[in-house]
Amino acid sequence: MPGVAQKPANKRQKQEVVPPCVDRSMVVMDIVHLCPQAAEIMAAYGLHCFSCTVGGSESLEDGCAMHGFDDETIDALIEDLNEMIRNEPPRPQTLQITKPAAGALKDIVKEEKREKDVLIVIADSQGGFCMEFRSEPDADDQAFESDEGADMTVYASPLTLWHIGGGKIDFRDGRFKLDLPEDGCCKGDASKCTCQGGTGSCGCS
Repeated sequence: MPGVAQKPANKRQKQEVVPPCVDRSMVVMDIVHLCPQAAEIMAAYGLHCFSCTVGGSESLEDGCAMHGFDDETIDALIEDLNEMIRNEPPRPQTLQITKPAAGALKDIVKEEKREKDVLIVIADSQGGFCMEFRSEPDADDQAFESDEGADMTVYASPLTLWHIGGGKIDFRDGRFKLDLPEDGCCKGDASKCTCQGGTGSCGCS
């Protein structure tokens, strides 16, 4: 459910970017979602669970066990996967909430009578996002205030920011939308903007 919490933000945006770490218990499709190139490494090891209709929902350890991998091979696969993730360029650990989005979210909070809860932004498997109410954020969740003093706050985990960090949550055409820097004409650098007559004032930044 899209929404935003009104608990005070705690300015945790400046945390060091720490890459997520793959372990045996992670679901195969979550690993591929985290790093699409992971599918190539798994395939090189003979693990094709990510391409199965059901197989991708099992843990990495279970998938490896079904293919007869010993512990040493599983450890080597995990190390290769983590090395690939560590070499990925980190996304900005920021999240922007526009004033229209904040207003729409405040309406939802009021409608659902969830003023005492917080709203957590979660990345989905398609590279988009959803939001859910919780009683409180997790210890490592970061807080982000909305634009232009709209008095709304959302929280996001480091894992979510690894997927959609640097994004902007907006409300337009009657729905919430996520704009990522790479989606704009200038790839997040307004000085290279080619729309709006090249004024550098587009919504890509």
